[in-house]
Amino acid sequence: MWTRSAGTTTVAALVAGCLLVGIADAQEQAEPPATQLREVERAIEAGKNRSEELDREAARIETELRDLQRTLVESARRAQGQEETVTELESRLESFGAEERALLTSLNARRVAIDKTLGALQRIGRVPPTAMLTSSNNVTDAVRTSVLLSAIVPELSAQAESYRTELLALRQIRGEIVRRRARLDNAVERLKREQIALDRLIARKSSLRSRTLAESEEERRQIAALSANARDLTNLIDRIEQRPRTAPTRLALRPPVETKPFSAARGTLALPARGPVVTRFGEHSALGLRAQGISVATRPGAQIVAPYDGRIVFAGPFRRYGRLLIIAHGEGYHTLLAGFDSIDGVVGQWLLAGEPVGKMGQQESQRKPELYFELRQNGEPINPLPWLAATETKVSG
Repeated sequence: MWTRSAGTTTVAALVAGCLLVGIADAQEQAEPPATQLREVERAIEAGKNRSEELDREAARIETELRDLQRTLVESARRAQGQEETVTELESRLESFGAEERALLTSLNARRVAIDKTLGALQRIGRVPPTAMLTSSNNVTDAVRTSVLLSAIVPELSAQAESYRTELLALRQIRGEIVRRRARLDNAVERLKREQIALDRLIARKSSLRSRTLAESEEERRQIAALSANARDLTNLIDRIEQRPRTAPTRLALRPPVETKPFSAARGTLALPARGPVVTRFGEHSALGLRAQGISVATRPGAQIVAPYDGRIVFAGPFRRYGRLLIIAHGEGYHTLLAGFDSIDGVVGQWLLAGEPVGKMGQQESQRKPELYFELRQNGEPINPLPWLAATETKVSG
């Protein structure tokens, strides 16, 4: 039998033991064991390493894109130069063809005249000289014939000389046509190679660009909504400028560090496409509408480039403009380009001057494709011609 004191002692011991176990359990829950601490530390270190790896990857992609942009500018410059060469050769061939046709017409006319003169001489030659002297009338006719021959022969000689000169000119023109056609074939082949190389560079840039996350889903939705609700271009630009910016991602490209203020670029801008200006700022169309920009007639499939450094703020269809590209250059300046067959750029992308942004479509009927180019300051259209470099302002007509 337990005595009271013994029972009390035993119970106390049991209670104390339970308390010690409880305290030990509480301490185990409050303080993780060393293995758990090491796992947490490893997870933190792995996260840090992953973050640093992403930073390095972002820096590498940005560096590659910067280098690729400069390569694209140079490649587009060469492609546009070949376009201009091909266009000039085609124009010269067309001119030589017109000269050839004119010479052939003139030669045919001279041949007919010479044939008539020779026919008349042959008819005179068939009359015997004695027959001309048998009567006074025949004598008079003989005198007249002699006078006529003295006038015809020098004229015939002059016509023959002109005929020979034009034949030589025709031979030279045809020789030049053959040479120019060979040069044109070579130029077209070089242009094809330049376009293939440029397309590959653009594809590489597109692949890298898709990894920069510069254009978020939210930004695309914002732009689509703005485009649907904007009344006109001025309203669209206002809405774009006033919309809240999405937070930049780790891989979002920064603006080019060498960018200069747009206001200092007056008189130095490159025309986005090679070709003559066919519609000038302020001209009125057949409908009486005043042009707020200029139109440039281009080659089919011509390469289009950015006129200056800037950031794409709109890229897509808009009203009657079709595919529209809007580039913000800072200081309230925007350039607007329309008439594309395809656009190589996305909202949020930073561009260098001369970087390819799209291509024109194919020729329809006898009319060349036309690129529409508009310059705006604080939303108001201004004449872009004074902003272009002097070598770029070739105006048709």
